[in-house]
Amino acid sequence: MSFQNGNMDARSSYKFKNEFGVLSKSINTMLSLVQENTILSSKAVNLSEVILSEEDTKEFFRATLLALIEHTGSQMAAVYLMNEEEKLLEYFESIGLDDTAKISFSTEYLEGLFGTAILSRKLQYIKDVPENSRFIFNTVNGRFIPREAITIPIISGTQIIAVISLATISNFAPRSIDFLNNILITLSARIEGVLGYNRIKRLKEEQEQQNRELIAQKSELTIQSSELTQQNAELEMQKKQLDEASRLKTNFLSNMSHELRTPLNSVIALSGVLSRRLMNKIPEEEYGYLEIIERNGKNLLNLINDVLDISRIEAGREEIEITKFNVNNMIEEISALLQPQAVHKELNIVQESSDSNLFISSDIDKCRHILQNLIGNAIKFTESGRILISTKISEDSIQIKVKDTGIGIPKEHLPYIFDEFRQADGSTSRRYGGTGLGLAIAKKYANLLGGTISVESESGEGSEFTLILPQNYSAENKIDEKADEAEIKYPINKPIVEPVNKKINSDSENMDKTILLVDDNESAIIQIKDLVEEMGHKVLIAKDALEAFEIIEDIIPDAMVLDLMMPDIDGFRLLESIRNAEPTAHVPVLVLTAKHITKEELKELKRNHIHQLIQKGDVNRKELQNAVNSMLFPEAVEIKLENRDKKTIKDKPLVLVVEDNPDNMITVKALLSDNYKVIEAVNGKEGISMAISYKPDLILMDIALPEINGIDAYIEIQKRPELTHIPVIALTASAMNHERETILAHGFHAFIGKPIIAKQFFDVINEVLYGK
Repeated sequence: MSFQNGNMDARSSYKFKNEFGVLSKSINTMLSLVQENTILSSKAVNLSEVILSEEDTKEFFRATLLALIEHTGSQMAAVYLMNEEEKLLEYFESIGLDDTAKISFSTEYLEGLFGTAILSRKLQYIKDVPENSRFIFNTVNGRFIPREAITIPIISGTQIIAVISLATISNFAPRSIDFLNNILITLSARIEGVLGYNRIKRLKEEQEQQNRELIAQKSELTIQSSELTQQNAELEMQKKQLDEASRLKTNFLSNMSHELRTPLNSVIALSGVLSRRLMNKIPEEEYGYLEIIERNGKNLLNLINDVLDISRIEAGREEIEITKFNVNNMIEEISALLQPQAVHKELNIVQESSDSNLFISSDIDKCRHILQNLIGNAIKFTESGRILISTKISEDSIQIKVKDTGIGIPKEHLPYIFDEFRQADGSTSRRYGGTGLGLAIAKKYANLLGGTISVESESGEGSEFTLILPQNYSAENKIDEKADEAEIKYPINKPIVEPVNKKINSDSENMDKTILLVDDNESAIIQIKDLVEEMGHKVLIAKDALEAFEIIEDIIPDAMVLDLMMPDIDGFRLLESIRNAEPTAHVPVLVLTAKHITKEELKELKRNHIHQLIQKGDVNRKELQNAVNSMLFPEAVEIKLENRDKKTIKDKPLVLVVEDNPDNMITVKALLSDNYKVIEAVNGKEGISMAISYKPDLILMDIALPEINGIDAYIEIQKRPELTHIPVIALTASAMNHERETILAHGFHAFIGKPIIAKQFFDVINEVLYGK
């Protein structure tokens, strides 16, 4: 009756060895089982209440682990959740666990208790935990290794979604395993629900955040759409203006080309007439002048024809005449025509074809022009080896490859090789002449015929040009070159335009000039501003490249003083940007820097036509002001005379002419032969050597020389004390104002432009030699 009234510890005390004693023992055993089952049920009900009371993942697992500890007599409990890739059980929450155990477990290697539980998908109970176990836990008395451990896999469907680990330093409470097995299904279902709920909750929050961002983006896009609509209207207007400018340019080129051809034809024709009539009647040297006149006249005519071709193509007036012809026969004709040039350089022209009868319906003259240019270039830029021309049919097109073993094209120049007036070597020391129109015309003709030209090349390894033309021309196949052109953007995506309200400076030297000073150093700004304003000029200050671009949008300065080391966009990039923009391309720039300039950086500065380079530090006031004056008033230094008395030369002066072009050398010698002794050098290195050996009275130095250009040769000559007194005159065809200023800024005594006008030629020489 006592047990029935709730005393679960009540037992029968009858212990005699008879039938009643056996019955009493059986009753006591039954009562113990009932008591244990009641306790287990009570624990299960209690745990169910706990796990149903929390929805937040962190709080849920904290309460669940605490309840498991209480009901099993554990000192440590931890839970690990399976990651999305199902390859890692990641630590999530624990009670009593040491930091060394708060790491993730790989499911691929199935190590330890976790490995057994994952593999068997059943609760694992171990009584003798090894000493090297990672499950070390903390108590107030120190760190302990557990004696017993239980690993509980939590399964959803067929997948393990979590693992719970329990550990004790003694023994688990009686029937803990039975308790855990009884509540495992309920616990797994609840954990699955909590994880799923929190996953949905997280996704909902993320979606709400994304919605808020999308609303903000929509608002921003609406504003941008309005701005783009306005920009499109402005761009359409600019496009019309550019189209009109392009049309006017094309008409000008066309008209100018025709106007130039008329007098040039007379020059060529009459020089031929004189050549025939004066044969054997005048000295051989003078008779050779006529040949030079005729040859250079024809070269000039070819250039004018190229310009005329460009203008016709751009104007859309190029006519196409379609005929059917054999490509291999045409290549043989071109090879035969160019064979003398190849023989002169000891080159072999090899032609290969998969089929001797490769017929194509296209414009034969334009095809011939394209291939003649490609093969001619291959010969021109190859010093030894061979030129391989191969042809084959590819689907509905014919592929022609021209491969050489020449100098190749540097990687950085490949994107621009087909641009008009572009050359792989545009430096003053380039070895090969030309205008850069040949490949541009070839590409335009190929596009006009529905074909393409591409190139593969490495510097020093040769080049391979590939021409692909359709077998049957169709107007629909015409390729619009403009659609393929890469957009050239200003470094800050903000083009410089010629301002409407730009101040027009007077030619008077007394008129104030505007100088833009770009420097981020406050003390340097104060120093340079003071020196320049003392000269009576206006100084605009920019502390970085972006400020400089903003100022240039409002007014184009007369000159610039530029620091190289600046944040974000340095002086090198700023200099390149203003040189690539039409309104500022010719603005003289004085570089003032504390940076040590390497040879490569100096070449870059020279390439971008700086006026002068001055090192910061102890800036000489007079030197800086003189440099600024020479930028603003270049005409004042057109002829640089040394402070010396007029030179008296009794005999004929000795003139060293440094010129690599044979025709130009003959021309200069012809002009000087009556009153001067002339010695010749064909490159900069030879010019330096001859200047040292002969110490001439005057040096005429071409600027565009192979190996060592004229400027570098002049610098080398000036380094030698015994040669510094020798005046050096620049002799070059580069006659643009900014180029003249750059050359004179290096210290040349004068500048003579080509073509040479005899009176001006002798006026400059007399001024330099005799001061008259």
